[in-house]
Amino acid sequence: MATKMLPRVQGAPLTAQGVRDLDQLPRRDWRDPMPVNVGPDERALSAVSGGALVALGLARGGCLGLGLIWTGTALMLRGVTGHCPVSAVTGQNTT
Repeated sequence: MATKMLPRVQGAPLTAQGVRDLDQLPRRDWRDPMPVNVGPDERALSAVSGGALVALGLARGGCLGLGLIWTGTALMLRGVTGHCPVSAVTGQNTT
């Protein structure tokens, strides 16, 4: 059964035993630490919904409010930068 490899792991060199040497993973370009992997429509939706969650969290308060603020901030960051770490790890690109 073939398994899907992460793009970063796929570029790793093979050892003498024929397995991937994960200590020698290729490095990303230092000039682009967060490449855009989210399309423009999805970015706008993330930024708007993130702002709404932050506002709701500030109004709600407490532990639930703090969770809403953190989630909203992460969505706003995703919308502003166009980078989604989950999509990067899974190799998805919706641009």
